[in-house]
Amino acid sequence: MCFSLLSSQNVFGTTLILASDVWCPYVCDQAPESPGFIVEVAQQVFAQQGYQVKYQNLNWARAIQEARVGHIHGILGAFRGDAPDFIFPEQPIAAVSSYFFTLKDNPWRYSGLESLAQIKIGAIVDYDYGDQALNRYLQRYKFTYRVNLLSGNNLPLARGIQMMLNKRLDAFIETPPVFWYTSKAMGLAHHFKAAGPVHDQENIYIAFSPAHPLSEKYAQILNQGITRLKQSGEFQRLQQKYQLVL
Repeated sequence: MCFSLLSSQNVFGTTLILASDVWCPYVCDQAPESPGFIVEVAQQVFAQQGYQVKYQNLNWARAIQEARVGHIHGILGAFRGDAPDFIFPEQPIAAVSSYFFTLKDNPWRYSGLESLAQIKIGAIVDYDYGDQALNRYLQRYKFTYRVNLLSGNNLPLARGIQMMLNKRLDAFIETPPVFWYTSKAMGLAHHFKAAGPVHDQENIYIAFSPAHPLSEKYAQILNQGITRLKQSGEFQRLQQKYQLVL
């Protein structure tokens, strides 16, 4: 906490500190050539206004908390439900949906909360999965056999994938591009299948700290910058780079 605060104080005014857990291809590790689609959009938009964007890899719950109290400027890849008190731009960064994933030989398919009664599912702590009934289910059963909520900086999705392979979980909830990116990187994608959507596509955003006095300004800069990137074709080029266009 102290390190984050000191780091933020040293660079506020010239550098924006934005945080997320690893959610590749949207937010990847800190490799400079491929930091993730959302990271590159933020870097390009704010560079046009003289800002540098610094990405911090934090687990999602901590990223939200650090931004909420003003230690960092914002979070990357947020649903509105993740942090409803934050400052959201009008322009989303992408539209995504959450799906259940299972092993290929598992006949189970998601068809509503009643279909979860006999299985154990995995999810990530403090994620908003775009369906309030499911979010409440996860919180209600998080300390029981039914739900295992994973956290930490060491790729909780990768742990969830391994737990499904080892039959310690029956299903895991994730956005398809993220699930397939991670499972392919692990060499395990061929073991899995999508087992039904949680919800229709929902917008995700770069959301800014409610504690920072310039958050409204940053949201306006982002709105205008995304429009310029789309008009120039750079936004679409970045989508293709990260294989986010069919």
